[in-house]
Amino acid sequence: MKIALAQMDVVANRPRKNLETMLAFIDQAKANGVDLIAFPELSLGGYLVGDRWLDESFTSELMSFNEELKKASEGIAIAYGNIFVDTHSTQVQQDGRSRKFNAVYVYQNGKPAKRLQRVTVLPEGIQPKTLLPNYRFFDDKRYFFSLHDLSIDAGLSLEEIIQPFELEFSGKKVRIGFEVCEDLWYKDYRKDGKALNVTKYLIDNGAEYIINISASPWSYGKNEARDKRVAELKEDLGESFVPFFYVNNVGVQNNGKNYITFDGASTVYNKEGRAILFDKKAYEEELLSITEKELDQTGKNRETRPKIQEKYDAIIRGIRHVKDILDTSDQPKYVIGLSGGIDSAVVAALLTKAVGPHKVLGINMSTRYNSSQTKDAAAQVAKKLGIAYETINIQELVDLNTRLLNTLDADGTGKKLSTLNEENVQAKIRGTSILSNIAAKYGALFTNNGNKVEIALGYATLYGDVGGAYSPIGDLTKEEVFALARYLNKEVFKQEVIPTTLLPDQLFRFRDDQIQPSAELKEEQVDPIKIGYHCKLLDAMTDYKKISSEQFLISYLQGSMFTDYGISYDLMKRWGVTRPATFVEDLEWFEQTIQRNVFKRVQSPPIILTSKSAYGYDIRESLLAYEQTRTYQALKEQVLAMDAYKETSEVNP
Repeated sequence: MKIALAQMDVVANRPRKNLETMLAFIDQAKANGVDLIAFPELSLGGYLVGDRWLDESFTSELMSFNEELKKASEGIAIAYGNIFVDTHSTQVQQDGRSRKFNAVYVYQNGKPAKRLQRVTVLPEGIQPKTLLPNYRFFDDKRYFFSLHDLSIDAGLSLEEIIQPFELEFSGKKVRIGFEVCEDLWYKDYRKDGKALNVTKYLIDNGAEYIINISASPWSYGKNEARDKRVAELKEDLGESFVPFFYVNNVGVQNNGKNYITFDGASTVYNKEGRAILFDKKAYEEELLSITEKELDQTGKNRETRPKIQEKYDAIIRGIRHVKDILDTSDQPKYVIGLSGGIDSAVVAALLTKAVGPHKVLGINMSTRYNSSQTKDAAAQVAKKLGIAYETINIQELVDLNTRLLNTLDADGTGKKLSTLNEENVQAKIRGTSILSNIAAKYGALFTNNGNKVEIALGYATLYGDVGGAYSPIGDLTKEEVFALARYLNKEVFKQEVIPTTLLPDQLFRFRDDQIQPSAELKEEQVDPIKIGYHCKLLDAMTDYKKISSEQFLISYLQGSMFTDYGISYDLMKRWGVTRPATFVEDLEWFEQTIQRNVFKRVQSPPIILTSKSAYGYDIRESLLAYEQTRTYQALKEQVLAMDAYKETSEVNP
């Protein structure tokens, strides 16, 4: 027996394109003597299509493709993910609609596969997903009915309803258990006080092999997490564990507020729970195949890559996703505000690498506050990247707008623009008047160049630099932006495309001859961000397991800021937060400023996801007032009573 995993690029809402890809893979598998080919979860319609799942015409269209795939199964067995709408049942979902299941379909020789034991409440050849994720950007329970819910409704146990399929290869009957994505992450779900282990049910019911079809998004460390889950299955099941096949899709899908990448990482595991076959390259389509005899191979170690490299790959894929959204065969053109700062320089380099220099136009929009250093840096970046570059002095527009607005006396008080108002006028002219109109003129898009810390703090102007088609680095902290700049210079372009005058030392200090981060909207302006330190705080606050200000106070009291969050004593000293009063004042400013700027984030462009918790739809926020808890107040008094912060970590005394 020979099994193949079709790691395919699933394009959301493009079922005909996906069908063509699947049929091509099936032809390739047949030519290679494959007996069974498995495709990813929801491989026809895509996973992230939002409320399209509520559209009956869309779901009917997806199910119509089942007939073509059934015909394609002549001479081979195929398994793939698609929606199953139970239009024949008199039972409905809670909202009155027909029950929809995220399911795996299994066909062989033009017929649905039969289960080892008949399940009367399910059609032959269809196995719904048992465990429905309802966290981060996953909304399965909003759209789908689970196998678990069906078992309760039908009065059947999961042990009865989760059955393997029986397929025949060369006259030999083989029992294969199929599960869908989250069914592997069983430790997070409970039944009768125990983990709801779908794999165990399948093996207990006779499965000789397990195939998991997934649409599992990338995040750093995801491969290790997948391997760990399979290892846990082996530990729980012991000698009864069987070879395990994991097929995942590649490409990018979005939910309107985040671009989410899928890296593939399709893997075959032996009966010891060790990986023996990997995909060759992340984000690339591939047909992985293995014979029954090869399943006895010794486990291999998976190659690991630096975090910043993985984030770079995800961003490049996210940028290239735009042509799928626009439904074009070619990448669009881009206009970018090239200020001479680190953020716009990095975005320009990313765009150049993703779509080519001929499609990128850099625009430097200076006023009397912009230094010759930053203007020179912007020109240098454009020259090194080989992109078109233009300069526009907007001071005349700023002066005209300022005079006009100051002439206006709507309330009769004679009030003039504040300094902050005048700063925002500049930003709005750059974003709305210049970049958006140049983009429209040339049929291009313009990008949002903000990083995650700026987005959190609202250190950007609504209708100014908050605009843009999407945000390539909106899920990177400032610290990561510097790391990515160094990676781009050293590993990607292999030359200094991003000037070293923009890159600080390890404690984020800049020499006098370097360019400190600044919006350059007034004289001697320096960004209020404590680079590195605020980055670590935000990482912890927006991690999947959110860290609160109370926990920061506890870590400060215990002297464990380094062991808990990776914040070194030297970095804390560099920013003066070893003084308790300064630490508390800064923490409250940081948290309050983040909450106060939710209104900007809900209006901001989509962000390419690179962390375990990104602004957009991954972090869901309400417009709320800032308020401290009573526990915080008590801890705060303890911190303020300290003489100074003392690091207790032996690693970082």
